[in-house]
Amino acid sequence: MKKIIFLFILSIIPLIAFSDVAPSDMHLVDNKILFTNLNEFPEIVLLGFILGPTYDSPHFFIIENNTSLQKGYKFNDFGMYWASSKYVEHVGVENIVINLNPGKEQYWGDYFLEVTNDPNIHFVTSAIDPGDFWVDDYDDLQVQICEYEIAGFVGDEILIYLAKQTKQYQNDEEIIETYDLPEIINLECDPFVDATSDSSSQ
Repeated sequence: MKKIIFLFILSIIPLIAFSDVAPSDMHLVDNKILFTNLNEFPEIVLLGFILGPTYDSPHFFIIENNTSLQKGYKFNDFGMYWASSKYVEHVGVENIVINLNPGKEQYWGDYFLEVTNDPNIHFVTSAIDPGDFWVDDYDDLQVQICEYEIAGFVGDEILIYLAKQTKQYQNDEEIIETYDLPEIINLECDPFVDATSDSSSQ
């Protein structure tokens, strides 16, 4: 049995090593992701949460307006949440209770749904990846900037959308695309959460 385990470990070492080697015919794109209208929603805060093989101390952190998101190591995963500003101020972002053993594989997307049982912390998405990415060398793309905005709320669900994307190329060409706010039925500017009762309930 020990020999089988040893052979298995040897078999995955080349895969791990290869995954960190830069492809010879590709280059890395500086991928910047940020939110640009958080100041229009002072009653709430966006929270980030990072998981990954090199992230030993997972914790919530506040996402700042016009600040590029970072997830660290390329195999880390990034999840996003929202909560009322009053609640986070009352509890302290560092004191939000985290589930250490949610019963799922740690680095699968569903884990983010079980990060915390705190009903005041609302999951948004784990589909936004703030990590850099590789493209073929024939693609001159050097920098990609994605600017997201909060559209509003439907119930206690926050809706975000890509408002602007800028692509910068090696030949100094820059392509900017802007996107209109999608039409959403029952969209509200304020979340359906009583921040005062949130704070007092603790």
